[in-house]
Amino acid sequence: MALLRKLASVRLPCTEADPAMIDRLRVLEAAGHIRVLIAPVHVDCYHCMRQPPATVLEITPRGRRVLSTGTIEEETPLPAMHRRHALTARSGD
Repeated sequence: MALLRKLASVRLPCTEADPAMIDRLRVLEAAGHIRVLIAPVHVDCYHCMRQPPATVLEITPRGRRVLSTGTIEEETPLPAMHRRHALTARSGD
């Protein structure tokens, strides 16, 4: 929530270069709260792994709702999956 509030207070698009912050941005994106461009990690000319800066494009409507209510929306649980026996799956038997 703190990072989402921080993003709401800055002018977008904005960039973030810290790898730990980029990981937090991934979480916000996965939750549907922001749209962000995160380039893949690559190996530089010194054979070191490098993460280019991420660009936060926008806070989504879902992210705005979270900010306005101050609570994280709960995900609807998926219905339980039931395995059907192979013989009962065939029609007419």
